[in-house]
Amino acid sequence: MLMDMERIKRIQDMDFSSEGVKEEILNLLEILCGVIIELQKENQELKDEVMRLKGEKGKPDIKPSKQPEPEDSPTPDKEKMEKGEKKEWKKRKKRDKIKIDRTETVPLDKTGMPEDLEFKGYEERIIQNIIIRTDNVLYRLEKYYSPSEGKTYIAKVEDYLQDTEFGPETKALVATLYYENRVTENKIASFLNANGLYISEGTISNILIKDKSEELTQEKQEIFNAGLQSEIYQQIDDTGMRIAGKNGYATIVCNEHYAAYFINDRKNRETVKGILGLDQVVLFLVLLCDDAPQFKTIAKVLALCWIHEERHYGKLRPVFECHRKELERIRGEIWDYYKRLKEYKTNPTEEEAERLSLSFDVLFRQKTGYEDLDKRLGLTLAKKDALLVVLKYPEIPLHNNLSENGVREIVIKRKISGGVETDEGKTALENYMTILATCRKQGVSFYSYILNIFAGVKQAIPLSQLVLQN
Repeated sequence: MLMDMERIKRIQDMDFSSEGVKEEILNLLEILCGVIIELQKENQELKDEVMRLKGEKGKPDIKPSKQPEPEDSPTPDKEKMEKGEKKEWKKRKKRDKIKIDRTETVPLDKTGMPEDLEFKGYEERIIQNIIIRTDNVLYRLEKYYSPSEGKTYIAKVEDYLQDTEFGPETKALVATLYYENRVTENKIASFLNANGLYISEGTISNILIKDKSEELTQEKQEIFNAGLQSEIYQQIDDTGMRIAGKNGYATIVCNEHYAAYFINDRKNRETVKGILGLDQVVLFLVLLCDDAPQFKTIAKVLALCWIHEERHYGKLRPVFECHRKELERIRGEIWDYYKRLKEYKTNPTEEEAERLSLSFDVLFRQKTGYEDLDKRLGLTLAKKDALLVVLKYPEIPLHNNLSENGVREIVIKRKISGGVETDEGKTALENYMTILATCRKQGVSFYSYILNIFAGVKQAIPLSQLVLQN
């Protein structure tokens, strides 16, 4: 700001008839308006703090449901770009999804009807229903005593029922309610107790954290290993996570076939390398991410997300109409260029790659006269290689939406539970969230998959195999 003040002082020495003076003054006024807005915000925060210290309430902090856009805000094709490259969705008939458990034939009551009725087949209706009931079993284990050996022999139940009071269906339901449906432990206990299954919150916690820990950890590792081999690219993102009351980080690594979660104390480059196993054999070529420093120089090729890059332009808040129009024009040209990149992915050619490369230079070398916008264009220009990886590898997505959407699951979980308290809890969250996210991508029932693990049943097709098959 000191440099800006020197620029402001020089206004008095300017020749107002000279070319470029108007542009300079408008840019200085943009700077001053930005400072005023920030000072107003800071002043309000200080007033609120004073009121709080006096025991009174400050201005209520009511968050908008959506970040407001200023008038004439540039929005051309914004929704299309942020939604990414989703395939065209076609509605399926609900009936095609419904599993039929039993069929009942309902006879027609012919009382009082004509005698010449002719059978014309059946009209079918499906009634969906789920039955919630207990299946509590009293096992009477035969017991024999051998006088010659002085030893007692007792029949054994199945291995998955040893050392437990609850069956695999109950455990799978607990895990599904907690991890997939975000139901808290006390609400799960309340639901089960109200329906005749008596279980404590402590037992629920043990099921969620301790039961089948080794098997779940192995399952997660197999999914991750398969995921690293499934494509030439990986996407990555991270978010904050409380670990035993301290600040930590949750990281997601994924592509369209799988997702894996990792929770660590730090999110620096060494941590990321450790997660990806880059001290061993590198199983992928391209890392697609945002512009965070910890992701740089990790993989052989770094690809940056266009959605994240464009958001920088959306954060500009020009005051003057001429600057707003320039911003609107530039953002419109960015969306148009993005559309060309999407079209290139479907039909890549060397000629079009060359044209797109030249068009990138033309777009981001522009000088608009709006200083902040010109700086932003220059910053994007410097990232050309990372933003245009798609020209060499058309199969690479243009955005990091998969990892960004995946990390939101952890954000929601963090808001509900506040974080993890133990290493066992951290491991359990990593394992279950990895299996859940991969089940969703592969169209597999999370409940059924977890049920097989609790019941000790071999999966028909393991998730790791499905990941590699796609």
